[in-house]
Amino acid sequence: MSKRHQYVDLLASLPALPATPFGREPLPISAIRLEHRLETLSDAHRESLEMLESLIDWHQLGLDLSVDSYIKRYRQAAPRLAEQGVLELVETRLEQRTLVTALRRRRMGEPAPALDERWGFGSHLAHISVHWQEPLFGVGPVFPWLAEARDHLERDRPRELERLLLEENWRRLAWARRYDRFDFREVVIYWLRWRLIAAWQRYNAEAAERRLQADIERGLGDYGTLFSGERN
Repeated sequence: MSKRHQYVDLLASLPALPATPFGREPLPISAIRLEHRLETLSDAHRESLEMLESLIDWHQLGLDLSVDSYIKRYRQAAPRLAEQGVLELVETRLEQRTLVTALRRRRMGEPAPALDERWGFGSHLAHISVHWQEPLFGVGPVFPWLAEARDHLERDRPRELERLLLEENWRRLAWARRYDRFDFREVVIYWLRWRLIAAWQRYNAEAAERRLQADIERGLGDYGTLFSGERN
């Protein structure tokens, strides 16, 4: 079977994902079942998927991973991911994170990164540094979502910012799909789209838990310490 149709059976076995990541319906396939289906990938593609996950799973990266270490990890994985046609799928995510990081750094009063500093990803790093004091770093026309992201960040609206970034990633993945192919790239796109839906549902669940805890604490008042085990 040609590479173009290498995973036709796998993709045909995966249920259709919702049209939007923000719906209320549950995921059509659980993480365990999806992992089981992905076991049919070749060993090389399984390793590549693990490489992808190590680059985009912010929970796994850890606070002790330095920028240099992360860039080294990226450079080790990039040739293989490029050969398999999936590198740009992760690069767009990394460039998005770089732009949001730049907004946050500037908001905290940090100076522009040095032109030789390794602080992010994408082809606009030097341009961002040179145009650090411009509202959108001089790249607003290239990234139409950046103005709204800046507005959410300035107004302390983390949920709206997260939704915007997720929506942009969803749009890019929809644009990247090739409906006449059933190869590894299409499997990765499905996997990434599934992760976006799962991330939003997890974000909402965590936010609901925080709201519930705040409501409980407000309702209990000083009696809250009776249930927390704290003593004066």
